[in-house]
Amino acid sequence: MASPLLKKSIFSVLVIAGLMLAFAGCQKSERDEDTETTASRDNALAYHVFDDAFRVVHRFAMRDSLLNDTGIVQWFDDCIVKATLSDTLAIFPLYLSVNYSDDTTLCDDGFNRYGLIRASFSGKYLNKGTQVAISFEGYRKDAFDVSGNILLTNKGLNDNGRRVFSVQVTDGIITGRNIDIEWQGTHDMVWVSGSSTDGIVDDDIFEISGSANGRNSRGNTFVNSITEAYSSDLSCQWFKSGRSELYVPNLQTRLINYGIDGVCDNIFIQSRDNTKIQVEIPYTN
Repeated sequence: MASPLLKKSIFSVLVIAGLMLAFAGCQKSERDEDTETTASRDNALAYHVFDDAFRVVHRFAMRDSLLNDTGIVQWFDDCIVKATLSDTLAIFPLYLSVNYSDDTTLCDDGFNRYGLIRASFSGKYLNKGTQVAISFEGYRKDAFDVSGNILLTNKGLNDNGRRVFSVQVTDGIITGRNIDIEWQGTHDMVWVSGSSTDGIVDDDIFEISGSANGRNSRGNTFVNSITEAYSSDLSCQWFKSGRSELYVPNLQTRLINYGIDGVCDNIFIQSRDNTKIQVEIPYTN
């Protein structure tokens, strides 16, 4: 007959084995359901933040006679304390500095921004070959601290007569409450509408193609490849259309779909097989 000590040991082994089987079953169930959305959410937030920084610089470049030939009076937002160029002559390189308020003054688009966005121009913005290097200093958009580098290159006109910019983001980092993202990407932006309306920037529309990769807030890596151009419409803070595929190790490929019903909002759909999940891009206002 087994001793009490042996019985206790056998019981302990059985309990541990049962817990391991239960945990494995739970893990298998979670994987079978495959409802993880952190990677797609974080990737979408990164696209939003760095596309927004491009828009800030684009707006200034299109309204300044040194950076452009339009001779349009510069535009200022209530949330901007000061915006300056390094020189009053068109002698390049020129350096733009956009200094945002450190209080809670909302920008005209309803977002809070803090710190500085800096941009150096190797030539006039609309000239083929001009490069614009964008960086951040103590910059925050709403609840998210942002750092990294954006290199914008004017590639001139394509076969359809539309201006194309290449955009490379390196060392992108976005942090906030429960948010810790590393991100980089290489894209082309085709200026498909609004380029002929001098002085009006909010009708500008860009189509974005390319790919990005990074690490999400849970430490998992991902790769995103655009399959149908993202539409960056400056009249809307969010992508209004576009599709992509998101690859996450050990999970099925996610299909990302922006612009549900053509509504301007921070919602997109993540799908795999017949499972569709509505995902919200974090936004504090």
